[in-house]
Amino acid sequence: MMTESQITTAVDELIALVAEGKPMEAFAKFYHDDIEKTDLDGVTHQGKTRIDKMGHQQLADIVMVRDFSAVGRIVKGNRSFIVWSVDLDNTSGLLKAVEVAIQDWQDGKIIRERYFA
Repeated sequence: MMTESQITTAVDELIALVAEGKPMEAFAKFYHDDIEKTDLDGVTHQGKTRIDKMGHQQLADIVMVRDFSAVGRIVKGNRSFIVWSVDLDNTSGLLKAVEVAIQDWQDGKIIRERYFA
């Protein structure tokens, strides 16, 4: 089991990769093969390969990014919370939200992630 300190270090690196425009590299490094992810729409997807394909498609659909930054993070036990500020245009229109990603860690990776806004 990872300590809170180890999870905090991993979360900080994940945030740094996203800030550098490398979200899929962060996904490859920090997400478990058996990841279960629930997006803002409430739909849950399972499996790293499937979610990776969806992530690449979502990135391809982005037209303009005004903001995509982490504005806060908390780690307690094996759970991390990242607050993201998102303001972008994609092929579906405008996405502007402050959302929280709740991440459960197992075996050094994120095994479950849920988004709320």
